[in-house]
Amino acid sequence: MPCLKKHLLSLVICGMLIALLAPMTAHAVLQDEIQVYDDEINAKGEQSLELHVNTTPRGVQTPSYPGEMMTNNATRITPEYAYGLGDKLEAGFYINSVVSNNNWNYAGAKVRLKYLPFNEEEGDYFFGGLNVELSNTLPQYEQSRYNAEARFIIGKHVGKWLFVVNPIFDQPLSQPYVHQGPDFNTAIRVSREVAPDWSVGTEFYSNYNQIGSGPISYPNTQQLGFLKVYCDAGPIPFQAGIGKGFTNSSDSLTLMAIISIPLPQF
Repeated sequence: MPCLKKHLLSLVICGMLIALLAPMTAHAVLQDEIQVYDDEINAKGEQSLELHVNTTPRGVQTPSYPGEMMTNNATRITPEYAYGLGDKLEAGFYINSVVSNNNWNYAGAKVRLKYLPFNEEEGDYFFGGLNVELSNTLPQYEQSRYNAEARFIIGKHVGKWLFVVNPIFDQPLSQPYVHQGPDFNTAIRVSREVAPDWSVGTEFYSNYNQIGSGPISYPNTQQLGFLKVYCDAGPIPFQAGIGKGFTNSSDSLTLMAIISIPLPQF
C-alpha cells in the first residue's frame, strides 16, 4: 500500500504539471453534475443515492458543434447510485436526463470507480485519490458519444476550513475524436463550517478542454463560480448553490442542488 500511494501521488503531480504547461481550447460537455469530489466515500457494503439537479435560466444559446442541444432554459436531472466495495474503493452508476421545452429526454449513462488511499483520519497530511468514469452520452449533448474521465482528488481540512482541487482529464473514445489529446478541466472548493453539519463556501469550475491544440483563448473557455451551502445532517442532507458564468462560452446563471436520498443499509 505505501508503494501504491507513492505511485498515485506521482501521477497527481505529473497530471498537474501537464495541465499547467499544455496549451488548450474548448468545446461543450454535458453538465450532469456540478460537484467537487472530496473525501466522502462509502464503507464496504454501504450504499447511497444522490439526485443531481441543475438548471440554466440564462444559458449559452450558440452551439459549439452542429446538432448540439443548448443549455439555455434546460434542466438536467441525474440520479447517482454508489456502493462501497471496501479497500477504499467505491463504485457508482449515473443515468443522465435533460428536460427542455417541457420534454424529458434521456441523455446517457456512466459508471465510475473512486479510490481514496490518502486519508487524514489515518495520519496522512492530506486526503487524495482518483475517480475514473466511463460514459455513453447521446451526441446532441456531447460531441463524442463515448468518453473516459480521470479526476484526481486532492484536499486538506484546516480547522473548520476545507480546501479541495480536482484536476480532471477527459478523453474522447469515439471516432474520430479518440485520436485527439485529452481535455483538461478543474473543479475547486473552498468552504467553512459555520454550525455543526452546516458549511458555506465557493466552488469554481474551469473547462479549458483539448490539450495541445494551441494557445488558450480565455473568452472561449468555460468559467463558472458558485456560492454554495452544504448540509450534512437531517433526514435529507443536501448541497445547493447559485452560479455565474464569467465568459461568453459559460452559462450566465445556473441553479443547482444535490440531494441525498436515504437508503436501507444491509
